[in-house]
Amino acid sequence: MHVDFYWQYVRHMLHAKSRYQVHSPWVYQLIEEVLRRPYADPALSTVEALRRHLLHDHRLIEVDDPGAGSNMLSGRYRRMSQIARTAAKPVPLARMLFHLCRFLQPAMVIELGTSLGLTTAYLATAVPHATVITVEGSKAVAAEARKHFQQLGLSNVHLREGLFADVLPEIVASLRKPFLLFVDGDHRYHSTRQYVEPFLSLLGEGSCLVIDDIHWSPGMQRVWDELHHDRRINLSIDIFFLGLLFRQAGRWEAEHFSLRYPSILSWLI
Repeated sequence: MHVDFYWQYVRHMLHAKSRYQVHSPWVYQLIEEVLRRPYADPALSTVEALRRHLLHDHRLIEVDDPGAGSNMLSGRYRRMSQIARTAAKPVPLARMLFHLCRFLQPAMVIELGTSLGLTTAYLATAVPHATVITVEGSKAVAAEARKHFQQLGLSNVHLREGLFADVLPEIVASLRKPFLLFVDGDHRYHSTRQYVEPFLSLLGEGSCLVIDDIHWSPGMQRVWDELHHDRRINLSIDIFFLGLLFRQAGRWEAEHFSLRYPSILSWLI
């Protein structure tokens, strides 16, 4: 992790607000029901048991990474335990995404970046009646994810194997609203903008764009700066590790919130 990342975190915490400083009733409710709920939910017991198992799975698999790669992993062959530890969202953030889905109740969830399917499982478990489409570019990793979805009994998950740019037109054409888009598989400026653009004009009540690692690099910082100032967005929430984007009816002036949830200690778990 580069040094500037930590400085950005310090700057974020100096300016970020707690729930007591938020005057939007809806954002306050989101903080209470989503961001301040890092605890385990009984519905997640099998998902988190699988995570614990994968953290001790030292098999090597071949990984084709068409995105910007990882700050923590390199090489064509990686251990399952390494991927589970670094590619899946940390437990508190994965639980937060679970609660976000439960809070918003989208009809469709789209995840760009399946990896081993752990984060997908949190999303799919939250909304069992929603259609969850997840996209993975690595054939070997996608094969492992399919096994995990079957093992967990997640019949609402549909995995698309391929490059994001090739798969997205089909997804956009069959999009159901409200939707939640989670972009977590490519950390390059131009690619991320390309993936998000079709969804910006389709945002409406109840839909949400979730951008991962918005301060991960100068390119991702630029993506976030442009997106939360986009005229099609009237509410954005920066929790440093993730950015949430909305377009809500009745909100006449755009608002941007930098919030202190979750803490760096949660992220390091």
